[in-house]
Amino acid sequence: MEPTLINAYITYTLEHNAAPANVYVFAKYANTTEQAFYEHYSGLEALEKAIYANWLTQAYEQCSQSEPWQGYSTREKLLSLFYTFIETVKPNRTFAVFLKNRDTVKLPKWPAYLSGLHKRFIELVKPIVQEGIMNKEFAERKWLDERYADGLWLNFLFVLTFWLNDQSAGFEKTDAAIEKSVNLATDLIGKGPLDAALDFGKFLFQQKTGS
Repeated sequence: MEPTLINAYITYTLEHNAAPANVYVFAKYANTTEQAFYEHYSGLEALEKAIYANWLTQAYEQCSQSEPWQGYSTREKLLSLFYTFIETVKPNRTFAVFLKNRDTVKLPKWPAYLSGLHKRFIELVKPIVQEGIMNKEFAERKWLDERYADGLWLNFLFVLTFWLNDQSAGFEKTDAAIEKSVNLATDLIGKGPLDAALDFGKFLFQQKTGS
């Protein structure tokens, strides 16, 4: 990812209230050449898809490089990543709102410009989920545990959408939404009454069949 081009793209879009018409126009605005642009991105759509992914990478690096990270539980790592991501995007809220208003899509679908974010989120969160399964914070459920990261992605989209619509001072409602939604998600992924019921049902079935 090339931060100079990303910053120039955001600035152009906000100044013109529209994306650049083509790579030539944008390259001229960014004081570069089309050839130099194509060394980093295949086109403007690819650059736009990289923006949110870049913000998430920054948030993850900030979290994972902090001293407390290694001692965090899986739940705490997810909370930290969600909170830090929103803090990372805040300086560019006007641009984020512009994209939201331009490409209106309702959950669980998401607009094309978030496809890069989706891919990066799954890459970063899968190891966290696996760690949660290994340390027994998350339940190991055949087939279902492979979808945990996808469920957390929908949680992540909910938080992002909530923040983009949040009008509270200091976005304090978003902080509450993060805490409550992540706690709920990790509670559902964790071992609970459902697993106890399944275990009991399995036990009764084994008794009946004599296995």
